Amino acid sequence: MKFLNRKIPTPNSPSVIIHIYYMMISFTFCYVYYHKFITKADFFGIQSSGGIYAVLNFEAVKPIQFRILIPYIFSAFKSVLFFVPDKAVFFILTIVLCYFVLLVFYFLLNEYFQSKAHNCWLSPIIIYPMMWNFVIANGQFFYMDLSVLLVIVCGFYFIVKEKNNWLLVLFLLGVSNHPSVGYLVIAFLLFNIRRLFSFKIILYAVLMCIIYLGYYMLMDSVFPTAQGYFVIYNLPRNLSLLSLLPPHIIVRDLVFTFGGLHFFILIFLFSGQWKRFKSPMLLINLTIVPYIISVLINFSVEELRNYIAIIPFIVIVALMFLSTFENSFLKPVDKSKSKI
Repeated sequence: MKFLNRKIPTPNSPSVIIHIYYMMISFTFCYVYYHKFITKADFFGIQSSGGIYAVLNFEAVKPIQFRILIPYIFSAFKSVLFFVPDKAVFFILTIVLCYFVLLVFYFLLNEYFQSKAHNCWLSPIIIYPMMWNFVIANGQFFYMDLSVLLVIVCGFYFIVKEKNNWLLVLFLLGVSNHPSVGYLVIAFLLFNIRRLFSFKIILYAVLMCIIYLGYYMLMDSVFPTAQGYFVIYNLPRNLSLLSLLPPHIIVRDLVFTFGGLHFFILIFLFSGQWKRFKSPMLLINLTIVPYIISVLINFSVEELRNYIAIIPFIVIVALMFLSTFENSFLKPVDKSKSKI
C-alpha cells in the first residue's frame, strides 16, 4: 500500500494509484473511441481524415498534409511496436494522449481549486464532455483530435502558470498538429489583459504569431497542391442548416454539446455569480467566445468534434460555477479572487 501512495515523479505529482486510475479511465474511453472510429479508419487514403500514411508519404491533401505531428509520433511508436497492427498501435497512442490530458488537467485544476486531493479524483470529469463530443454525437474521425485537446490543455496550464517559454515550445509543436493552437494566442492575451501593452506580453504574442504564420506559409510553399483547402467561408452554409437539419438534430446539438455543461455557464453568467471571479483566471475562459464565432464562420457547426478545443475552458467555468454553491467541496484558490 505504501507503493500506491508514492508520488511520481515529484512530490507535486499524484500518487501511483491516481496514475493507475487515469490510465484505466483512458483505456475505457479510448476503447469506445477505438470501436466507433479507429477500426474503420483509412490510414492510407490521400483524402482521408485518418490518412496517417498519406501524410508520411507527402501525398495527403491540404490541410491534412500540414498536420504532421501525430503521424511522426505514430511512426515512432510503430518503429518500436513493429510487430503490432497499425490500428492497435494507434489505439495505444490514443490511450497515452488521453492519460496526459487527465494528468495535465489535474495540474490545471490545482491552479483553480485548493484541494489537490479532490482535484486528483475530479480531473476525469473532462471525460464527460469528451464522450459526447468525441464519441456519442460525433460522426467523423480525424487522427489529431485527441492531440488537439492535449495541446490546448497544456497551453492553458502554461498560460495560467506564466510559463511563457514552455508555452512557446508547446506552440511550436502544436502548430504542426492543428491550426487550433492559434487560439492559445487569444487565451494568452485575455489572461494578460491588464499587462497587454507590456514589452514581454507583446513579444510572446508576436513570436507565437510569427511561428503560426511562418509554419503555414512554409508548408504551403513546400506542398503547393491545389487539392483541399486551408480556410473556408462557411457562414451561409451554417446558417442554412437551421432550415435543412431535422429539428431533433438541432436540439441534440444545442443540448448535448459538451454534455450540457454549457448550460451551467449560462446560469453562471446570468446569475451574476461570475462577479466573484474578477481576475485573469476567469477572463482566459472568454476564449470560448471567439472560438464559437470562428466555428460559425469557418467550420461546420453541426460537427461536435469541432468544439473539442474549448472543452477545458467549458469544464473549468462549469466547475467555477459549482464552487459558488454553499458547502461546495470546490474551494477556489486565493488568486482566483485576488489576482487582477
